Amino acid sequence: MRALDHPLFTPRLKLAPVTAEMAEAARAGQAAFAGVIGADAPADWCQASLGLVARSIAHVWGPAAAPTRAIAIHRGEGVVVGDVRFEPSLRAAREFEIGYGIARSRRRQGYAVEAAGAVIDWLFDEAGAETILAGCDAANLASVRTLRRLGFWLDSNPGKTFWWVLDAELRSTDRAI
Repeated sequence: MRALDHPLFTPRLKLAPVTAEMAEAARAGQAAFAGVIGADAPADWCQASLGLVARSIAHVWGPAAAPTRAIAIHRGEGVVVGDVRFEPSLRAAREFEIGYGIARSRRRQGYAVEAAGAVIDWLFDEAGAETILAGCDAANLASVRTLRRLGFWLDSNPGKTFWWVLDAELRSTDRAI
């Protein structure tokens, strides 16, 4: 499996993989983090996600530490709009789990689909993924819609969490429609 070692770009976003320097700056707070990434980091996003960013370097890719999160920065505005978490699953080889968070002020504008879609493309095309999983609260209708737009299929519903799956075959079938 290959670690994300370069930014991903979409029409509106730059997805910067979290580096050790970024994780350290996140521990120091909003201003330090914004200085390191060279973009404004809104308070609503920082409150929800900065602690997670500080823990976004892991050894799950092998002996070297690697990012497990990418920061979505609006290319035209230079503002963080959210982040996407991605990491190998503990269940199976070539299986990944993703999650995403979008700043409240940026929701309902397609950023979750755009950012997660770029990471999903990278996972399948470059990181060797065969299957991608995502979980969301059953009451989170926005995430349900996002996952469906990304091509995920509902896999299981244990309690309050819906678990969704996307594999290479489902992905190619969904893109053919």
